[in-house]
Amino acid sequence: MEDRLLVLKCKRGNTDALRRIYEKYKHDLLILAMALLNNKSEAEDVLHDVFISFVGNLKDFQLTGSLKNYLATCAANCARNKNKAKLSQNVSLDEAETFTLDSNTPDQSIICNEQSQRLNNAMTRLPPHPSPFDLILSKPNLLQC
Repeated sequence: MEDRLLVLKCKRGNTDALRRIYEKYKHDLLILAMALLNNKSEAEDVLHDVFISFVGNLKDFQLTGSLKNYLATCAANCARNKNKAKLSQNVSLDEAETFTLDSNTPDQSIICNEQSQRLNNAMTRLPPHPSPFDLILSKPNLLQC
């Protein structure tokens, strides 16, 4: 009964209700996605995609069963789609382009290593993915039907 009330409040634009649903189910959905993808970053993407899609479809959404089961089914389908996309992108070693690093000289090798370290350092300083709520709250009229 609580989930039905939270969904109704979400439909009326209540971001606290949406946050409550997210907090209530994020752990279970993340575990499910990680089990299917074996990749935490991709599992987090699935979690975010599920909630963004949920919010985008709130206007027409009708809860007929368990919200947890609905969200879990969405997460599983999204994770399976990611796995299918990865499989279709896999290329055999014979088809792959050869990548060689021109570091025949010590100077070139040092420059290449330095550039690689800079890139790694820059990537570690990137901010984490925004949560679905950061995205939703940055667009206030997204929740209005």
